[in-house]
Order: sequence, then structure tokens, then C-alpha cells
Amino acid sequence: MLELRKYGWIVGLSLMLGCYLSACKDVSNQIGNDKKVQNDEEIRAYLAANNITAQSTKEGLYYKVVSKGASGQKAVVGDEIKVSYIARRLDGVLVDSSQLRLNIPSRAIYSISRLPYLSDEAMALVFGTPLLAEGDSATLLVPSHLVQRPAGIDGNLLFPAYTPLRVDLKVVSINTEAEQIDAFIREQGIFISETTESGLRFGKTVSKPDSVLLKTGDKASVKYTGRLLNNTIFDSGTITETIGSSSSVKGFAEGIAKMRVGEKANLIFPSSLGYGAPGRPEAGIPGLSALYFEVEVLSKTQ
Repeated sequence: MLELRKYGWIVGLSLMLGCYLSACKDVSNQIGNDKKVQNDEEIRAYLAANNITAQSTKEGLYYKVVSKGASGQKAVVGDEIKVSYIARRLDGVLVDSSQLRLNIPSRAIYSISRLPYLSDEAMALVFGTPLLAEGDSATLLVPSHLVQRPAGIDGNLLFPAYTPLRVDLKVVSINTEAEQIDAFIREQGIFISETTESGLRFGKTVSKPDSVLLKTGDKASVKYTGRLLNNTIFDSGTITETIGSSSSVKGFAEGIAKMRVGEKANLIFPSSLGYGAPGRPEAGIPGLSALYFEVEVLSKTQ
């Protein structure tokens, strides 16, 4: 009995708290539903007032394709999407634009990251349905439940909560992972001499043809620096690599197996030879990330 008295008030409090949270959730859902209706009315009124003819999805996203690009290339999982955009409230107030960000197109990896102001659901509607392809320009009227607020502007006076947006955007490019790698090599001036059947880009920057050739089972001390294709370093150091083993990611192991002691090389490989769709978020490597390594075989070890 003593134990029941001791904890009885906790049971009662838990029941009261559960009822309170359930009621709060119901209220929140009702507010959300009300705002969806309100947003839809605001968007339809805006379209009528501005004589804009637009189509709508069942999720409440309105869109008008202004012009079509020549390529017609559509995004698939892992593709890089670059867009220029202007985001405004329906009263015309400018919220943000790629011009305000030094005229640099915004970038997202489809199914991994988002473009500004588009939620995951909105990204799927715009590029997965798909409404837009490479080169297309469009006007989107985005209800608040499909808006993803960038960090730092949540709930501010410029962009209050439950505000629908007009987003005018142009799909500057859609690039496959291979195209992303090729562009990175070209823009950074990285020396690559061959592409293997697996997709590894390889280039020796220091060659030692008379040095010790590494064979399967040999252990080598390897100095490395690993980068993403935005040049962010995610790791560096020295490791012991066993040639022909599966202890390292495939692209790294394949590259080291092509080297001799004392040689340096560039290794760039697709996510299929790296950490794949999951990536390694704890190490700063997003899913579907191609990787760039600068490596040096320091010595053969016992």
C-alpha cells in the first residue's frame, strides 16, 4: 500500500498529461487544417487578382510553367539540381533570392537535400512528379505547409508563420553524379589520367616506377585527405591499408592498389564506391556523396 500511495500521484499526473498532450495535438491539427484552407483561399485570390492561370496539385501547390528548357532532362535520385529563384510574399514583399546570395544558384541533391523554401513534399511534387525539367522556368504558389523555412528566418517579421509564398524559379541545370564529378575535376583543375570500369577517376601526381610495387595482402602506410565535391575536408590523416582487403571503401582500396611506395595520386569516385545512399552523416558525409582523396603511399609495412 505504501508503494501504491508513493507512486499513485505519478499515475494520475501521467493520465492528465496524456490527455493534455492529446488535446494540444488535436488543436494543432485543427489550426493546421484551418491554415491550409486559408492559404488556398489567399493563393486563389492572388491568382485571380493578377490574372494568372495556374494548375494545382491535390496537395495545394499551384504552378505555372513559364517556359520549357531544350533538354527535357528530369531529376532522378542523386542528381544535383541547381536553380535561380526569387521568393516573395503574396503582398509583393521580397523574402529572398539567389541574387541576394551573390547571384549563385542554389543547389540540392535530389532526395538528399532541399532547395530554399521547398519542403521534402514540395521537392517531390516539383521534381519527382515531375513538373519541371532542366531549363524550365516556372512560378510556384506554395502554401505554408509545403514551405521549408531556412535557418535564421523562422517566424520573423519578414516571413511570419503560416505565410504562403510565390517562388519564381529557373532550373539552371540537372546533373548526374558522373556529370558532377566531371565538372568538379574541370573546375578545380585536378589531374586525372584514367577512369576505371568501376567509375574511379585516378591520376598519379608523383610517379615512382622503380619503387616497391604493392601486392595483394601487403600492408601500406597511406597519408590521405578526403574531401566532398564542395571541397569541404571531412577527414585526413594516416592509415594502414591492406591491399586487396575490404577494410576501406571500394574506391579508396581500388586506387591504393594501383600505386607504388612513394607515389601520390588523386582519387575521385562515385557514391557507389563510397558510402552509398546512407552516407556517413556522423563524419560529415551526406548520402549519395562522390568523394575526392589526395593520397600518398608512405611505406610498405609489416
